[in-house]
Amino acid sequence: MHLPEYGSENAAYLLHVERETEPVVQEGGIYVREPNPAYSWLIDVEFDGFTLADEELLKLLKGYIVYGFVCGLEFWTSVGRRAAGECHYTQICICADIFDNVQMEVSATEAELEALLTRIPGLFRGRGRVKVTPRESPVAAVGRAQEILDGYEQEKAWTDEHELTVKLVAEPGKRYKGAEIWDVMLSLGLKWGDMDLFHAQNEGPDGDDYLFSVGTETEPGYFWPMTLAEDEFENLLFSMNVVRTEEPQKVFLAMWRSVGYACSRLGGSLLNTYDEPATANFYLQSIKRTETRLARRGITPGADLALFLF
Repeated sequence: MHLPEYGSENAAYLLHVERETEPVVQEGGIYVREPNPAYSWLIDVEFDGFTLADEELLKLLKGYIVYGFVCGLEFWTSVGRRAAGECHYTQICICADIFDNVQMEVSATEAELEALLTRIPGLFRGRGRVKVTPRESPVAAVGRAQEILDGYEQEKAWTDEHELTVKLVAEPGKRYKGAEIWDVMLSLGLKWGDMDLFHAQNEGPDGDDYLFSVGTETEPGYFWPMTLAEDEFENLLFSMNVVRTEEPQKVFLAMWRSVGYACSRLGGSLLNTYDEPATANFYLQSIKRTETRLARRGITPGADLALFLF
């Protein structure tokens, strides 16, 4: 059976999330991006009477994330290769690593950061003099990295509350037909993709790629379009990650509306994590607890540090 390209209904409005996000700004075809201090040590390097372009800086500072202050336009952007051509910069900001999010450990010492400050002027020898100014002292940077580690260590005991799942279960003795699931997902505006699951795309600039995803516990645990029309499933799992989602309460309510729509179309019952009847309040209280803990640790759901750590 051929799967249709579009859903039979348009219920995509259920996914709408009203969020206050800062608009992405461009000037002269260049994105305005401020240096990001979330998990790096920022070092300003001001050029005395000369400028440098993207390619030169990529060679000089290989391995570092670098921002540049654009000559003539007077704003910051990320240094890199761009289709519109090179930018020239009057000063740059070097982002030095202070935390390793693979090993989950502080990755720099005060002595190493002091040595980096000493080394930077020599990188520009032959081009001109530079003024090097860290935005915080090495002591403060290492202390902040330790705070990041402490916050992570405290929060990782609660990772079970990071992932929220609402289970839509077919009535006893019945199973959901794959073709009907396909139609419901497309009607909601979800797209089949990564991991062979359905996803609600995140159109905003912050947070993870997806608002939430839909999977199943029925083997093999995913949806394969080549056989989906003939496949049948015992349940659907609507899941979101609280920590990696901007404004997770609002996103959850969009997911809850979607689950309700799927239930009205497919039938069945809604269960929570403990296989008890699901209620929106159960999940909203869990999200509020997570937001409160994260706030104490200086972490905002969906923001750079949250995505970096979790």
